[in-house]
Amino acid sequence: MNKTHTSASAMLFLIFFPVTVFCQLVSKDESKQWEKQAKRITIIRDNWGVPHIYGKTDADAAFGMMYAQCEDNFWQVEETYIRSLGRSAELYGVASLDSDAAVALSESVKKGKETYEKADISIRILCNAAAAGINFYLLKHAEVKKRLLQRYEPWFFLLPSPVNPATHGITQSEIKKFTRSFDLQPEGDEEWLQKNESGSNAIAIAPSKSESGNSMLLINPHVALFGGGQRYEAHLVNKEGLNVSGFAMLGSFYIWSGFTHFAGWSHTNTASDYEDVYLEKFNHPTDPDKYLYENNYLDAIVWTDTLLYLSENILKKKVYQFRKTHHGPVSAKLDSLWITVRSASSNTAAYISQAWKMCKARDLKQFTSAMENVQLSTNTMYADRFGNIAYWHGNAIPVRDEKFEWRLPVDGSNKQTDWKGLHPLREIIQVINPFTGWIQNCNSTPFMSAGAASPKKEMHRKYMSYEDQNFRGDEAVRLLSKPGKISLSYFEQLVTSNNIPMMAAWLPRIINAYDNAVSKNPDGIKNINAVVDTLRNWNNNYSVNSKATTIAVSWYLNYMNWMRSRKQILHSSYTETLSSLTSLPLPDSVALQLLLKTADTLNSKFGTAFIEWGKINRLQRIHTSGSLEKFDDSKFSLPVSAVPGGMGSLFAFNTRTEPGENKMYGISGNSYVGVIDFGKKIKARSIVYFGQNSDPASPHYFDQAPMYAQGNFKEVWFYKNDVEKNAKRRYHPGE
Repeated sequence: MNKTHTSASAMLFLIFFPVTVFCQLVSKDESKQWEKQAKRITIIRDNWGVPHIYGKTDADAAFGMMYAQCEDNFWQVEETYIRSLGRSAELYGVASLDSDAAVALSESVKKGKETYEKADISIRILCNAAAAGINFYLLKHAEVKKRLLQRYEPWFFLLPSPVNPATHGITQSEIKKFTRSFDLQPEGDEEWLQKNESGSNAIAIAPSKSESGNSMLLINPHVALFGGGQRYEAHLVNKEGLNVSGFAMLGSFYIWSGFTHFAGWSHTNTASDYEDVYLEKFNHPTDPDKYLYENNYLDAIVWTDTLLYLSENILKKKVYQFRKTHHGPVSAKLDSLWITVRSASSNTAAYISQAWKMCKARDLKQFTSAMENVQLSTNTMYADRFGNIAYWHGNAIPVRDEKFEWRLPVDGSNKQTDWKGLHPLREIIQVINPFTGWIQNCNSTPFMSAGAASPKKEMHRKYMSYEDQNFRGDEAVRLLSKPGKISLSYFEQLVTSNNIPMMAAWLPRIINAYDNAVSKNPDGIKNINAVVDTLRNWNNNYSVNSKATTIAVSWYLNYMNWMRSRKQILHSSYTETLSSLTSLPLPDSVALQLLLKTADTLNSKFGTAFIEWGKINRLQRIHTSGSLEKFDDSKFSLPVSAVPGGMGSLFAFNTRTEPGENKMYGISGNSYVGVIDFGKKIKARSIVYFGQNSDPASPHYFDQAPMYAQGNFKEVWFYKNDVEKNAKRRYHPGE
């Protein structure tokens, strides 16, 4: 990405470009074309503000989707593309240079443009329409402040994500060390990446297990509540076979997880290995740009790029030098070796094509056909109205030599570490219509996904799944294995179960450690006797009124800090063995020390160790979690009963406390929950964590939050007559 500019002042002019000048960037022909397309599209906002977008063509759906997203949260749409283009430092200064450099290193802009030019005409039409939807919104809303981007181009939607070696045993310090090495003008020591807890739950229930005799599906991503990747609920309908409801990632024009009249699907993060990290030897005696491959040296591709960053209200330039091998871009340094990354899921046009085909699939055969494109970097759960349920663990998985440990960096000079194509869909781990009548994945092992009908580990290559079973997976298996059939209402209760399986498994030994210590030294730790008794008399269920929940979660957070301090987290970002073992994975003495620390921390913060969970575990909506706005104990928030997903809570709610504040505020966890019954008439219920609109003045800014906090759901209006009955506004884009 080459961003050479004539002067910093010229770029500043663009940043503060008057909004009224936008019309000069739009030709009369474009304006007329957009107006004509907008007239073909009808948006109906229901009583929750959810847009139901009706049009004639697929292009109309993409246009309407992006127009509606801009209405609800233009700031985040723009933010998504500023960061995807690698231009965040132009707004936020030197602290964002590392993330921009990662985009430049991945050549995201170049690849986005090239992918668009080579893409099938159907993908270009969709991207054209999506860009037009944003640009038409800006044309019709001159009052909207554009912070940086003046016009949206179709190739924006094909920008690939930057590569990241951190999931293969490369530490953040090694990545940081490298970013300083490719910076030709070193400055600062800012964090490149911010790790957010993420994950998901997905469950499919067959007719044999459901009370209605229909298949049922759970869609439940656990992601960040703020920033890029926010979930956006929408319903797209056209005359080309599209009728899909669910969520998109804010900034994308297709439904990522959702349902049609025929079928539904959901995704979870996977530890099936779809990318690899290579150790490259740049050890040529005279040429530092040659790297060893077998017995020869190959030339790396070396280039420089100029990035802009804001400093003291002036745009300054910084020059970077990058290089790449045939494996991929050099992303970090480990001792004398350079690290490259290769991803199997890198064709963004093929990725979108697969996602769009999934939205139109009418049965298991068509959905499987879409999955056979093997472009996704996720797991996929499926259910349909014909009684089928299915699960695929991963999708885009390279064929590799099994003698290597692929979770760790491999020797890039060894030809045997090169990939041999991608596995066809039939070879990946999957479950189709198991006799148990259910399938679950909670970022957990696929070898316990369907109880006794689960796939056998020995039948698959190791790199097909690196997950262990975790507590969320255990909880799902426990609940689904109960005798009897599951109603839609019980399904809702199941996915918001308030049991904490980690505490059910570990607490007896923690208490026993205390009892043993007291028996040896009766006067030593009597000061936490009441704390232990509170836990001893607890049923391991969380609630807003529970004081034991506060103690248990505080212990867990101390445990996580202890574990991280010893660098005992596995290489896979999705699997933490020391957080999922059924037996307490630390000495009794440490468990007791953490309990003492928990009591001290609570007493120090609140003057007591006995505080109701809901008083400190809160949901608060701010502009965006970070530097723009902080959580504030003095401002309105709601109590939430749920606990961190790592403890096994299916309703996951991970929090952060601001410096100087006492309450803990949600930053990730349940972001969208949908439960669907695939009868002759679809029954569906859903919830999002705040509301549909980001404007504090909107009635849909925080209207779903009270139900979300209590684990309740709203009706999803899927059929046109139901949409009409609950319509609050009907309009064409631009009106």
